[in-house]
Amino acid sequence: MFSVDSDVGDVNECISEFEATGAKIIFSKNLKREICSKDWKAFKEIYQLCKKERFDIVHTNSTKPGIIGRIAATLANVPYIVHTIHGLAFHKFVSRPKWIFYWACEMIATLFCNKVIIVNRYYTRYFKWCKNKITVIYNGLDLNNFKTQGQREKENDDLVRVLFVGRLDVQKNPLMLLKAAKKILQKNGNVRFTIVGDGEYLNDCKNYIEKHGLSDNVILVGWQNNVSKFYSTHDILAIPSLYEAFGLIFLEAGFYHLPAVSTNVEGIPEVVENEKTGLLSNPNDVEGFTHNLLSLIKDKQKRKDMGEAAYNRVTTQFSTDLMVKKYLEIYEGRINNNTK
Repeated sequence: MFSVDSDVGDVNECISEFEATGAKIIFSKNLKREICSKDWKAFKEIYQLCKKERFDIVHTNSTKPGIIGRIAATLANVPYIVHTIHGLAFHKFVSRPKWIFYWACEMIATLFCNKVIIVNRYYTRYFKWCKNKITVIYNGLDLNNFKTQGQREKENDDLVRVLFVGRLDVQKNPLMLLKAAKKILQKNGNVRFTIVGDGEYLNDCKNYIEKHGLSDNVILVGWQNNVSKFYSTHDILAIPSLYEAFGLIFLEAGFYHLPAVSTNVEGIPEVVENEKTGLLSNPNDVEGFTHNLLSLIKDKQKRKDMGEAAYNRVTTQFSTDLMVKKYLEIYEGRINNNTK
């Protein structure tokens, strides 16, 4: 089940992908991202669906749908309930009252499921009290969606091209990248920055670029369905996230041999190995982030070595085949136990 306002990019493309596997999609008009008066209707909708279909397993994703869905499935007597945590709403960049509220909601919802899957080991610190329910399964990259071996199409010039891909919002912190770009371009004009994405900070980014005269070296290309063409023509991925549960973007870039410059928050250090496949600094540390970017901009061999290491790490440790195998073990373990 999806919310009608699900943030899934191209909805028609998403529907096609699911239907191609034989999956049936049901959209909910009541399930919204924000807390609202329709939450009770969404709860009833999920409860009634579970009672009607008599599912053997219900698997929820995302914070609010996961809370509503787990409780509804439990009351509908679904025998096995799994929830995957792709990110936590309680992090150090929210106010303390909100942190406590979000934490309490997540902990209570954990009582209404049999298994909690987390996409990084960092989050396990919050679930020590129910560690028997916890399993860590890293996200995987479907290598079939990309060109063979992440083929490079680098232009034959001396420019160093830096790429940002993501939503232009508080989490991804694009304005910090622009601050770093300003410092770098004052020292080295032979660098180009490409920002792929859209979001509430788009106008702020445009204004910053115009105000500081960065238009010749910083390009905003907006939302793109095909990002591989950017990976294949750039040299460095730069994502100054404030918080990040995992970051599939690092896997995609690594498949194209791009080293990453990012931050040592939440799950990122489990995906980007500092000093091996990229360079990490503290969140909101403009000086540290700038220093790391400059070190890769100046050193072509370092970029090449880290890019090669990133490719090897992605293809050996983060494939969808490995991810699916671990999920199947959970599903099949439940089914086998239920048939004994």
